Amino acid sequence: MRVNAKRSLGFALALAGVVAVSVGLVGIVLRPTSADAPLFALLFAIPIVVSSAGAAIALRQSWWRQFTHLAMALFVTYAVGAGLILLTIAATANLMFLSDHDALLVLVIMIYATGVMLVFSYFVASSLSAGITDVTRAAEAVRGGDLSARASESGRDEISRLARAFNEMTARLAMAREQEDQLNQMRRDLIAWVSHDLRTPLTSIRARVEALADGMVREDEVPRYLASIRTDTLALNRLIDDLFDLATADAGGLTLDLMPCEIGDLVSDTVRAMSVVAERRGVALAGSVGDGMEAVILSPAHIQRVLNNLIGNALAHTPAGGRIDIAAEPIGHAVTIAVSDTGEGIAPTDLPHVFDRFYRGEKSRQRSELGGGTGLGLAISRALVKAHHGTISITSVLGRGTTVRFTLPIGGHPKNHLGER
Repeated sequence: MRVNAKRSLGFALALAGVVAVSVGLVGIVLRPTSADAPLFALLFAIPIVVSSAGAAIALRQSWWRQFTHLAMALFVTYAVGAGLILLTIAATANLMFLSDHDALLVLVIMIYATGVMLVFSYFVASSLSAGITDVTRAAEAVRGGDLSARASESGRDEISRLARAFNEMTARLAMAREQEDQLNQMRRDLIAWVSHDLRTPLTSIRARVEALADGMVREDEVPRYLASIRTDTLALNRLIDDLFDLATADAGGLTLDLMPCEIGDLVSDTVRAMSVVAERRGVALAGSVGDGMEAVILSPAHIQRVLNNLIGNALAHTPAGGRIDIAAEPIGHAVTIAVSDTGEGIAPTDLPHVFDRFYRGEKSRQRSELGGGTGLGLAISRALVKAHHGTISITSVLGRGTTVRFTLPIGGHPKNHLGER
C-alpha cells in the first residue's frame, strides 16, 4: 500500500507539472483573452480527468499484471495512452469549431500516427520483455538443476542488472554445489581412510596384547611385541592428533601463540630431534641457516610441527645412504625454509595432489616407523603455514628427490586466533 501511495503521489505531481508548463506556454505564446479562459480550462481538464480516472482504475485493478506476457501489457498500456490522445484531439477539434472535413482530416492523421506509434511501441516492448524472458528461461533451468545456465547481460538497464545479479547468484550456487561435492567426497574419504588406519593398528595391538595375555609369547620375544605395540600406539596417537588439528583449522579455531623466534634454533632443534631416526635409517640429516636471518613472529610449536611432518615424509621416502637437508634463507621481508631429500621422488600424476587430504601415492601406502601413511601430514602443514599467512609449494623429480619449500613473513600477524577454511 505504501508503494501504491508513492506511485499515486508521483503521478499527481507529474500531471501538475505538465499542467503548469502547458498553462505557461499558452499564456506566453497564445496570450488568450479572458473570454477564452473557460475553453482552455475545458481543454486541459478533459485529458486530466480521463487519465486520472484510468490511472485510478489501473492502480486498483492492477490489470497490467494479468497478462501472460509483459510485451502485451506494455502494448495495451501504449494503446490506452494513444486512445486518450485521440479522445483529447477529437474533443479539441469539436470545441475549436473546425469544419467536418478538417476534423476528419485531423482524426485520420492522428489515427495514422497512433498506429505507427503502437507498432514502434510493441517493438520496444517485445525487446524489453525478451530480456525478462531470457532471465526466466535461465531461472527455470536452474530450478531444474542446471547451474550452468546464464542469462544475457547486454545493456545497462534494470533488466541487465537483474541478469547480472542472477548470473552472479547462479555462479555462487554452482561454487557452493562444487564445494558441497568436495566436502561429501572428503567425508567419504575420511570414513574410508580413518576406518582403515584405525582398524590396522588396533587389530595389531589387540593380537599382540592377547598373545601376551595368553602366555603364547616367549620371554625373549616380549620386548619386540611391546615395541610393536608402542609403534602402533604412536601411529594411533598421531592420527588422532592430525584429525583434531584439521578439524580445528576448518572450524577457524586454530590458536597460534605468536612470538619472536629464531629460525636457526627451530632448525637445529628439529635436526637434533630427528637425527636418531635418521641414523637408524642410514640417512644423513643436516640443517643450515643463511646469514642475516632476523627473528620471525610465529608459533614455534606449529612451525615445529610443520618441520617434523616434512622431515618425517622425507625420511619415509629416502632410502639408506640418502640425504635430507633443511635450509633457511631470508628473502626480503620473509624467510624461506626448504626441506630437500634425495629419495624416490613423486610421480608427476601424484604431484598435484600431495597437499590433498588423505591422498597417498601408491608408494606411500606402506606404513613406517614414523607412524606415517595417514595422508594428512602435508595437508596439516599447508593449513599451519597458511594460518601464518605464508605459502608452501613442492617440486620433485621422480627417482632424484623432492623439495618442499614454505615461506613465512618476518613480521608475522597481529592476531593470535587464526584458521584456514
